[in-house]
Amino acid sequence: MRDPVERVTYEPPDSVVVDRIQRAFPGDELRERARATNLIQRQRKFDVVALFYTLAFGFGAGSQRSIQAFFERYVEMADLTELCYSSFYEWFSPGFVALLREILDDAIEDLDPGRNQLRGRLEHFRDVLIRDATFISLYNDAADVYSLREDVAGAKLHLTQSLSTGLPTDWRTTDGSTHENSQMPTGEWASGALVLFDLGFYDFWLFDWIDGHNGWFVSRVKSNANFEIIEQLQTRRGNSIALEGKRLQDVIDDLQRKEIDVDIKLSFDRKRGSCRSTTRAFRMVGLRDTTEDEYHLFLTNLAEEEYSAPDIAQLYRARWEVELLFKELKSRFGLDEINTTDPYLIEALILIAAISLMMSRVIVDELQKLDAQQRESDDAAASSTRIPRGRGSTIVERHSHLIHLYVMLDLGYDLPDLDALLLWASRNPIPHRPRLYERVESGEFWPEFA
Repeated sequence: MRDPVERVTYEPPDSVVVDRIQRAFPGDELRERARATNLIQRQRKFDVVALFYTLAFGFGAGSQRSIQAFFERYVEMADLTELCYSSFYEWFSPGFVALLREILDDAIEDLDPGRNQLRGRLEHFRDVLIRDATFISLYNDAADVYSLREDVAGAKLHLTQSLSTGLPTDWRTTDGSTHENSQMPTGEWASGALVLFDLGFYDFWLFDWIDGHNGWFVSRVKSNANFEIIEQLQTRRGNSIALEGKRLQDVIDDLQRKEIDVDIKLSFDRKRGSCRSTTRAFRMVGLRDTTEDEYHLFLTNLAEEEYSAPDIAQLYRARWEVELLFKELKSRFGLDEINTTDPYLIEALILIAAISLMMSRVIVDELQKLDAQQRESDDAAASSTRIPRGRGSTIVERHSHLIHLYVMLDLGYDLPDLDALLLWASRNPIPHRPRLYERVESGEFWPEFA
């Protein structure tokens, strides 16, 4: 008969999902990065790989996202009941935040599956990139580092989302007062891609830069824009209003046509901060909203021959994907529930939320392949639509503990000693504080309560 206190070794069945997770976030690379930051030498009790998966799956679990909750989960999965909270808390240092940032940057660079899933109107582009930012509420005591305005704290997350993969291609965090345009990525990121902007990125210099780097853009137009119209791209019959040579605000209230499609002239500084201006012609299209009795106007460099005015409006609708991503980060990954004022913890939690999002996308990507194989369908693309990307966060939330346990077993960890773990979790975290009935039995008598 087996000794009842003997450690149980369990071999889980093979899992393609677990294998894919470990290929996406290789343990050897995680440890090597930790050594480069001296984290392993300073914190010998920790296995950085076990800690990484604890944070990634713990954040996606939908439960309380606090250092205490992560500590309890790490003790459970790594079977380290002798570990104290203070030692765990010390791990969240500037060096560890830098490590998380490197892991996220690597994931952003490496997790693109390398296949263009764009079809129809979008197949002409290398990718469709959606640039946007969102505000993250913080405790006001964090305003010294993450300031929105005087005595009000907040952070701002700036990212670029790829429509073809659903993943961020760029991720930056600043204080809440930082303007979106100051955090634009550099390099050839827009080449061959269509970039969608809301009015927070309304910048003629930026549009000119994208056009000069062989990219395309679509942006909303500000309501007070007063461009000079230099050419009408649609021929109108009858007594329609001639638009060439007119200013937009002089004619738009009198127009009744369903569509506007014109070239307009822009004047702006060619170089930021310089006094040298330049003039460019871009295309402006508009569709009339009969309900609101107004035009929805868009600025673009897409050619009329390839994309009609309704096509442009339809392309812009894809920008809603980034709003869904922000909603997912806040509702599923608790990005609006950061309950600390420590600046390093704030940044660490935001980075962990991003890593958890990437982890969920890795899982969904593998499940889509598995679903296609099991259905033995000739149309894998149609098969994959049965498992939409947004399901990834739901899967991680509902099955986080099980996925995490399978990963830990695959890493060589044993099942924890259940009795020891429950005993550890049950003990009073403040053992020196007397219990109520002990105070009643023998505590000091307070006359004012007599």
